[in-house]
Amino acid sequence: MSKPANKTMIGAFVVGGIALALLAVIVFSSGKFLRKTVVYVMYFEGSVKGLSVGSPVVFRGVKVGSVKNVELQFDAKDFTVLIPVYVEMDPAKIKAVKGAPEDGEYMDELIRRGLRAQLELQSVVTGQLMINVDFFPSKPARLVGTDTRYREIPTVSSPLDELLKTAQELPLKDLFDRALKAIEGVERVVNSPKVSASLDELSESLVESRKILAKIDTEIAPVLANIKSTTESAQRIAAKAETIPEQMDKTLVAVQSALKQAENTLAAVQEVVSENSAMAQETGETLREVSNAARSVRFLTDYLQRHPEALWRGKKAAKGE
Repeated sequence: MSKPANKTMIGAFVVGGIALALLAVIVFSSGKFLRKTVVYVMYFEGSVKGLSVGSPVVFRGVKVGSVKNVELQFDAKDFTVLIPVYVEMDPAKIKAVKGAPEDGEYMDELIRRGLRAQLELQSVVTGQLMINVDFFPSKPARLVGTDTRYREIPTVSSPLDELLKTAQELPLKDLFDRALKAIEGVERVVNSPKVSASLDELSESLVESRKILAKIDTEIAPVLANIKSTTESAQRIAAKAETIPEQMDKTLVAVQSALKQAENTLAAVQEVVSENSAMAQETGETLREVSNAARSVRFLTDYLQRHPEALWRGKKAAKGE
């Protein structure tokens, strides 16, 4: 006969197995079952594709909870669809510095100060979403209030939703039609016979312009050479003209000196022949002629000093002559 089973041993094995199972749950859940968590509900507008159970809930980059459940609710009265998202947040992640108010009290105050929930892209590769909780005091609180079992956190639209909403409001079809008409108009203008004729005329004008420029290049070279030669001649004449006044001054000084000596000589002769009246008369006339000649030389000297160019141009005619 077989021995009866030892009930004590069986009970010990069962209790040990249960203890090991509890220990494994505690270890692998990182003490989740021993922590007190708070459940909140949020209602997001638009699609929540990419948001799943376990998606993180972060506050300025710090994980404070995770998504517990995502449901779909249908309102039979106004035929609207609501998507409540239930999140589980760990109060131990948020520590009060001064005092420890009740959960409901500080959450209400945070909501009054602008606490809002917003969907954000967690990974560009996988398209997974997460919930970002932050302060948006400039945006109004959107509360639905259909599930009164849990405290509701208001939500705001994500930047992507706002961009898509703005794009949907744009008259894209109208803009596309206008752009298409503009392209067709440009095509008609470019392919029109008038434009083609104008392009041909422009091409002919360019060819003629090239010919004219080539002709000018061949004809302007002699003209430039003549201009250069004339300029050089003018420079040589000007250089010579600069030396004429100096030479003329020396000549006029010599003439004036000779005239002065002649006057002195004639004066001496006049004293000698003063006794002979006839000779004195002739001598006086000679002296007057010499004086007139000296005066003319002075006038000529003054004029040439003021107008040296008269040596090669001649004296200018007086007005009225």
